[in-house]
Amino acid sequence: MLALRFYGPGDIMIQNVEKPVCAPGEVLVKVAYAGICGSDLHVYRKGMFVTSTPVTMGHEFAGVVVEVGEGVAAVSPGDHVIGDPRVSCGSCQWCRRGLDNLCPDLGFIGEVSPGCFAEYIVISPEKLLVVPPDLDLRLAALVEPLAVAWHVVQKAGLSANTSVGIVGAGPIGLLTLILAGIAPAGGVTVVDISSSRLDVARKLGADRVLSAFPHQSSDQVDVVVEAAGVKDTLWAAVKWLKPGGRLILAGLYEQKVELDFNEVIAKELSVAGSNAYDIADLRTAIELLSSNRVNVTGIISHVFPLREAEQAFSLLTSRDKRALKVLLAP
Repeated sequence: MLALRFYGPGDIMIQNVEKPVCAPGEVLVKVAYAGICGSDLHVYRKGMFVTSTPVTMGHEFAGVVVEVGEGVAAVSPGDHVIGDPRVSCGSCQWCRRGLDNLCPDLGFIGEVSPGCFAEYIVISPEKLLVVPPDLDLRLAALVEPLAVAWHVVQKAGLSANTSVGIVGAGPIGLLTLILAGIAPAGGVTVVDISSSRLDVARKLGADRVLSAFPHQSSDQVDVVVEAAGVKDTLWAAVKWLKPGGRLILAGLYEQKVELDFNEVIAKELSVAGSNAYDIADLRTAIELLSSNRVNVTGIISHVFPLREAEQAFSLLTSRDKRALKVLLAP
């Protein structure tokens, strides 16, 4: 079967590899669509999170069960499924409470084990969630990033009186914008340097879009979601907040950054990280999509055949910021 393999920073390759074998207690899934995540770009550029190479990349996927191993009853051949790609220890105090995203040893498929940028993937049935058969698998592939955004919105504690700023109009920033609209929030401003991404944000319901941070105190907001993962935007996000405001860190940083904690102290700001999601967030994301409470079609900008995955990564790491959520179709 075809698979996208990571060998080192900037070194990826489509190769023919052996189709995985479904052992007892496992499930073989034919991947229908797999999404390229921002963390996949961190892997591609820096080799972040990867424990050994080569490894088949990817962790966001939707597909169809084609085979179940002996002893598997939770899913059946023909089921449409999405994956919970988190790889945790299973025994720490957080895992025992169902908070795998807080596991000190947390990793993801595609980084610490074979991922989904392949025609097939073998996975534990406990890591699969069945989705309604009438839910387009192309949209189901966005369950995982939608769960990330849902987790962000829960951290933000939005209400009708909460003004929100979103830094970065990439997939997570835009999905957070969509969810803020149903929370609802009391006005959402999106900041990004890309005019094409700001156009998408406007179409998705942003009350205001800006190519630079506002500097007037009257423009300050109650909550800022920092989804860009850049040092300069982090500093600007702190200044953008009202006294008593909340900063939600949703982006991953490729380098260590410093923060002016005097500003945090002076304003009595709350700072919270938002790491992935829990299982309840994944289930909520499925419900939101299957009930048509949210429309994420505007987030999907490109669908590439798996054999063209290298071109997809070239597009996402170029200066052309029109690409948003890019899917691979094995």
